[in-house]
Amino acid sequence: MLRLAHLLLLVSVTAAVILPELNVIKQTTFKYSYSCQPPPLEYHDCALFLTDNTPQPNEPVLLYNGACGAKDYFGVNFGGSDFGVLSDLGNVPLEEVTASKAFNFNNTVGEDNEFFDTVPVVSEHTYAALIARDDTRALFVFRVEKYQHNGPLTLSYAVKQYGVIESVQEAPGFSWDAPNH
Repeated sequence: MLRLAHLLLLVSVTAAVILPELNVIKQTTFKYSYSCQPPPLEYHDCALFLTDNTPQPNEPVLLYNGACGAKDYFGVNFGGSDFGVLSDLGNVPLEEVTASKAFNFNNTVGEDNEFFDTVPVVSEHTYAALIARDDTRALFVFRVEKYQHNGPLTLSYAVKQYGVIESVQEAPGFSWDAPNH
């Protein structure tokens, strides 16, 4: 009976996670960059969440940031063992970006897209983002449709891959600063 209760709990927890639709273009507007908003600092109007009930609340997958008067940028590297990288694909239509093109847009050996933890905001540019967290893996692409420095920014985005994962076993001792010996 106890095993059945554990199974039902697992099913109810798993069913509670609402996954985003893949390959469907959606749009959102941010009011201002994270560091140039009126206090208190909150993610609500400057960050992208791919689901309404993320496995870890208050963890966006993309942050629109920039100090008042400074250059705006997108970031995906939020700390801990979580990481993410971004690639600026240039002025290409969002509809043309496949999961494969997110890594090598021209499908040419030696011309892989370059990835960074932050990239400058450029109007009418399309970007690819890869997120790796303890409980989530995601690949999504987005395009800046409208942009005002430190102010409103409208982007269109499509999720290419999204998975909620559970680690079965992990090697101990991870550290971003650990040297090899």
